[in-house]
Amino acid sequence: MSFEKKVIDYCEKIASIAAFQVEKVLDLIVKQQCTVPFIARYRKEVTGNLDEVQIRNIHSAYEECLEIEKRRLYITEAIRKMEALTPELEKDIRSAQTLEQLEDIYAPYKSKKKTKAMIAREAGVLPLAEEILASKKSLSELAKEWQLPEGIPDFVSALAMAKDIIIEKVAHHVELKEELRQDYWEKAILHSTMRTKGAEVDDYLNFKDFFDFKEAIKNLKIDKNSHRFLAMKRGMTQKVLKLEVEYDEELAKAIVQRYFLTNTLGCIEVIKECIAYAYKDYIHPSLDLEIKTELKKSADEAAISVFGINLKNLLLAPYLGSKRVMAIDPGVRTGCKVVVIDESGKLLVDFVVYPHEPHMAVKESKLVLENAITELKVEYIAIGNGTYGRETLYFCEEHLVPVKEKRVKATMISESGASIYSASDIARKEFPDKDTTVRGSISIARRFQDPLAELVKIDPKSIGVGQYQHDVNESKLKRSLTDVVESCVNYVGVDLNTASAPLLSYISGIGPKLAESVVSYRQEKGRFKSREELLTVSRFTQKIYEQAAGFMRIYEGKNPLDATFIHPEKYAILEGWSQKKGISLSELVSDPQIQVNLERDKELESAIGPFTFKDVVHSLKAPRQDPRKEFKSVEFSKMLRSFGDLKEGEWYVGVVNNITQFGAFVDIGIKESGLLHVSEIANEFVENPLSKLQVGQEVKVRVIAIDKERKRISLSCRSNSVVGATIGSGGNGSSSARGDSKKRPFSKDNFAKQEIKNNPFGALKNIQLKK
Repeated sequence: MSFEKKVIDYCEKIASIAAFQVEKVLDLIVKQQCTVPFIARYRKEVTGNLDEVQIRNIHSAYEECLEIEKRRLYITEAIRKMEALTPELEKDIRSAQTLEQLEDIYAPYKSKKKTKAMIAREAGVLPLAEEILASKKSLSELAKEWQLPEGIPDFVSALAMAKDIIIEKVAHHVELKEELRQDYWEKAILHSTMRTKGAEVDDYLNFKDFFDFKEAIKNLKIDKNSHRFLAMKRGMTQKVLKLEVEYDEELAKAIVQRYFLTNTLGCIEVIKECIAYAYKDYIHPSLDLEIKTELKKSADEAAISVFGINLKNLLLAPYLGSKRVMAIDPGVRTGCKVVVIDESGKLLVDFVVYPHEPHMAVKESKLVLENAITELKVEYIAIGNGTYGRETLYFCEEHLVPVKEKRVKATMISESGASIYSASDIARKEFPDKDTTVRGSISIARRFQDPLAELVKIDPKSIGVGQYQHDVNESKLKRSLTDVVESCVNYVGVDLNTASAPLLSYISGIGPKLAESVVSYRQEKGRFKSREELLTVSRFTQKIYEQAAGFMRIYEGKNPLDATFIHPEKYAILEGWSQKKGISLSELVSDPQIQVNLERDKELESAIGPFTFKDVVHSLKAPRQDPRKEFKSVEFSKMLRSFGDLKEGEWYVGVVNNITQFGAFVDIGIKESGLLHVSEIANEFVENPLSKLQVGQEVKVRVIAIDKERKRISLSCRSNSVVGATIGSGGNGSSSARGDSKKRPFSKDNFAKQEIKNNPFGALKNIQLKK
């Protein structure tokens, strides 16, 4: 089988996509160097209309296959150099399907230092080991008959060396290891216990639920449960917990004995002794490590997937658009930092007011803010949700006349990552003469106008919608989140004449350096008048133009089609059609009847391709349409101002601010977010919270339990939810940090000492917002 065919077969199996589609996608990615967004939007006819997720899955499978083949080649050559590569061994290497199977084959040849078995072979004891494994003779008979090799003093010494060889044979038996591996995944459990000195670690009670916890490893590999392994892994990393894979030792020995024992053997007890030793000291520790590694990999993938989906929903959140915005970054001692930006995001003014303790300059703050609102024609007020954010919102609602009269809307905005942006090189370059507090306020204002355009300037890990982002594989997380941002930016598209360099850098095929070149060209030459003008930018090649042009729009340019998602490669066909019909391109993008006529043209559809033709028609009908929804404010209960106002059984309007594998956290208008466990999301069974909820979604929730001591709130969307269950006693649908729907939502000592706004579980300290 050729390497190319092997790769296609592997990707077809892993990605569950037809071979012809896999082949086309790999040709586009590997040979033609196309980006995923470009392929998904502009090569639908080639791929059979695969979406970005499917294309990325193929690419991921391709890279996995390359890793396996690279390792296969290395192992083959390494064993060849040892002059130990037999035709049978080479066949085994070629037929191995996974990295684990390859490593099992390579294990006996891997050691750089001499093992006891190697020394025994060199001493000439291998025939004795083979005799023990195959002979009907008893040990006493072998002792009498065996001719001791030179240098071995007695049979007892020879027997000990023969045992070393047998132990290695058992430990490295490939088929045996694979059978045990499969059985472990089916029957083994992971047992978490507290280490002897675990109680000496700060906050060790965060992991109380796992001091004596057992769960089948096959359950932990399921996405919805994998967060529990990450919690236990964190406990192990912090030296609070000890994790061990447990498997029936007698069953394991019985499986091994099937490979090495028959009733006709004369040295059964010796072989059993070797089997016990090989299993205990080699096979089980090897599988224990392998399983923990695989569980970590699976849990990482699940957590990264959740983070990616949450990030996508946040980036594609409803946008306010071109409105004048006042942003307030709340503060106490140092005051509230205020900025006003115009419709394009340009800073108009910045100042500080002191409406809170210890200053309490309420009247002065009211006057300054109202004057700014009136003079600068402010339409919305965005308030950061950090310390004193709620109090600042209440101040605006109670004291500012334009807000009280509903001429200006005040709303809370997440400020996660704003402080990181304010100290970044991007922020310093944009506002060199402003301090970090002002830059942070500007970021809040612009985030309100256009979340996507502003959030691309911040490291995605700092945005605060992840689960265990500090515990998962960092390089995989970074790549996944970069893919998400790239996907979102290209899905929405950019205005070539206003987009910032960070935003442009995510456009298909561009990158940071070329994005800077595009902005520099724009600053020097003025507005781009056509997409084709991009080819005059330094290092903007024809290939990059092919990949990028369709995602960058130009309004009021030379060609009306430049304002649409239609790729320039289709311009000639549309221009020819327009000329044939005697109409201009301007009429094509503005006249609904002409568009209807075009949509009915089967010949044109055939020339363009059915999938792309559908996109062309949509782009002509709505050339300026943003796929995101426009901002709609959420009206929280006016009766709910603090934790003390909560009432069990009451329904409140809330907004989902983070989703995990065990549920969601919901902002209900007060400082503390409530937990909506997966079992309380709907009346029917919900497997995955992400199937019902997304970050930023408005929900109606009922308070079913309150922990006043720890200020924890348990919520439900179910009409038949049980109200009044004591938190910690196991109410309907409640959950512990383990994420088990049959367990309690909050245990007494199960929280970090420091307050964590979005996550009430100490063992899940993953989202910390600025206070």
